[in-house]
This record gives sequence, C-alpha cells and structure tokens, in this order.
Amino acid sequence: MIKLRPFKLEDWQYLNQWISNELDLIQFAGPIFSFPIDQKQIENYLSDSNRIIFRVDTESGQTIGIAEISIETYTIMKLARILIGEKSLHGQGIGTELIRTLTAYAFDKLKANKVILNVYSWNISAIKCYQKVGFSQTDKPITYIQVGNDEWETIEMSIHRDNFLI
Repeated sequence: MIKLRPFKLEDWQYLNQWISNELDLIQFAGPIFSFPIDQKQIENYLSDSNRIIFRVDTESGQTIGIAEISIETYTIMKLARILIGEKSLHGQGIGTELIRTLTAYAFDKLKANKVILNVYSWNISAIKCYQKVGFSQTDKPITYIQVGNDEWETIEMSIHRDNFLI
C-alpha cells in the first residue's frame, strides 16, 4: 500500500538518485526541467499553485516515487510527472495502485469530472497501467517532441468520473 505525502523542497534529492540522464528526465518531466535537476528548478516547480505534488511512500515510510496532479480547469485534472523511482519495485503493481490513488484523489478531493494524462506512445507498460485503471486514448491529435535525433509521440488518455471504478 502506498501513501501520498506533500512533496517538499528537501525531497528533490530523490530525483537526483532516480534520474541519471537527460532521456530519463525528459521521459519523467517533459521539457519543464533541465538535466541535472537542481534545487532552484524544484523551488520554481513547487511555486506553481496549479500543481499538487506528492512524494510517494510505502506503508513503512520508504520514499519510492513522485507524482503530480495539475489543475487544468475547474473540472479537469491532469496526472503528470509520475515516477516510481525505486526500480526494484517496478512490475509489482505499484504504478497501477498509484494511478488509481491519484485518480481517486482527483475525483473525490478535487471534485474533477475528468482526469487526463499524456504518455509517450512507446511507453507500453505505462499505457497498460493506465488502461487497467480505466483510462483510454482521447481523440486529441498526437503531438511530437524532439528528443535528440528522435521524435517522441505523445498521446492523451482520459477517464471520466462515471467510468472510474475503485
């Protein structure tokens, strides 16, 4: 079982442990940070009042990840910058539990009617995780970002309150 705690400035050092190169950073955060992440970037990130940023902990208190809910509109929330940083925990269903917990938070506490997220089309494990919770691809056109010599496709997925089953 996971617990969501407020992400604090001093927690930024976890990101340095988990993100060891620029490609990992882009996969996690898109273009909002530059590699390597430093405290000033995190200060700016935490100052945005439209972001609710969580540190993800196990029941025993081990910090294993980070996640964000962004307020897009009064009724639409966006899951973003989701990372289970402890790689030894990958493939154990923690990501699905985290997405379910974040989505429930958006619907229950933030009163969202719809939750959206973006994912790179090649990130099949993340897409399957989101689908397990009930997310599906939207009709929004695919966007592309330039990463080195490659173009990464970004697709949007969403879930409506009525389709969310805890």
